[in-house]
Amino acid sequence: MTRQLRLLLVCLFGFGAAAANAEADDFRWGLVAYHVNFPGYQLDASDLELIANNGIEWIRIDFAWGQIEPERDGEFEWAYFDAVVAAAKANGLQIAGTIGNGYNTRIRPVAPSWSRGLRPPVYLEELGEYADAVVQRYADDVDLWGLENEVHIAPLHVALGWRNPQFFTPIMQLRIVKRLNEAADAFDPTAGTVLTAAPFFFWRPFLSTAARLFDYDYAGIYQYVSGPDPADQQAFDQQVADVVGKAEEASGKPVMIFETGFTTAEGSLEDQANYVQTMSTAARRAGAEGIFFYQLLDNTDEVLPREEQFGLLNADRTPKPAWTRYGEVIAGTAADR
Repeated sequence: MTRQLRLLLVCLFGFGAAAANAEADDFRWGLVAYHVNFPGYQLDASDLELIANNGIEWIRIDFAWGQIEPERDGEFEWAYFDAVVAAAKANGLQIAGTIGNGYNTRIRPVAPSWSRGLRPPVYLEELGEYADAVVQRYADDVDLWGLENEVHIAPLHVALGWRNPQFFTPIMQLRIVKRLNEAADAFDPTAGTVLTAAPFFFWRPFLSTAARLFDYDYAGIYQYVSGPDPADQQAFDQQVADVVGKAEEASGKPVMIFETGFTTAEGSLEDQANYVQTMSTAARRAGAEGIFFYQLLDNTDEVLPREEQFGLLNADRTPKPAWTRYGEVIAGTAADR
């Protein structure tokens, strides 16, 4: 059944839920644990147990370059990520590991601050050494490697103060993700690679050009549905199906919703819970292969107020209604398999 036919049947007749469930047995139910170098995002073993106990099967871990190599040419610091990876695997979670996230400012510290002034060839060399080391160390534990973090919209990130602007041209963006893909291919060839993109700023040419340059495995779309009521299933179905279809066409790859979310700084707790349910249903109906909600925790360390409240958990780890709803959605679809 094509995506367009499935969506038409769902919208017109309510038919297709069973078909969507049957086609989504391997659907990835995921959660983003954002690894910006803010203390409020640090995880311990109890966090990974909590995630698994809610039925979540996948965790996105950002192997933050700045946390691993805070000093240039210094020793790599593995202790924190060793502990997180071990706890994730002990709780049966599969890992999608992001490498190469180039946010490198005070507002968004992920890459090391010493990377800011590097010339492009030097940056690529340093990036490659870090990426090779990360993939080699965690090849037995990571199941998907995310390539950077929607690097094609670097101009927007520069405007937000998240990246330094010196080299994020389209050519450099492609060189970055190609080099990261090479690290994954060389040291963990059985894992999949995910090229991330948000649906604006020439995103389809980015996906298609990258597909001609190297063989990544999935298009990982960052899809934040805005405009309709968070409970408006038909509007979500239409938006998500349109984006997933365009991503498939541009990339020639299967598609995941690699990041989506709703900040309670701009809506109610109930709105966020409805968003989780409606977006999950829309992703499955659109034929996406998984969904990762941004994010685990609220964090008052964030500089931008709207970024503080994307968590499905409050900063003190108490659950919001969206946390409970996500567990219910996952349990309900599991019962239908």
